[in-house]
Amino acid sequence: MNDHDAILTFALKWRHWNGGPAEDIFVQFGITPAQFFRRLRSILEVEEQSDLSPEIAAELAYICDLRLNPVELRLAG
Repeated sequence: MNDHDAILTFALKWRHWNGGPAEDIFVQFGITPAQFFRRLRSILEVEEQSDLSPEIAAELAYICDLRLNPVELRLAG
């Protein structure tokens, strides 16, 4: 499994809980949550994720935005 696959697998596993705990992200990937969600956002934007439905891809993108800019999105919502 490559890094992109591992990130997507983790994100899909934790999508119902807004992306997973910071501790789990650090233990599994050795990076901060901000780094993880920037990488995930990049994967979603750059690669055509034919295995992901548009709805799931949009949900993951929203989670990235929420975790990277939580105050802005909560105020807008």
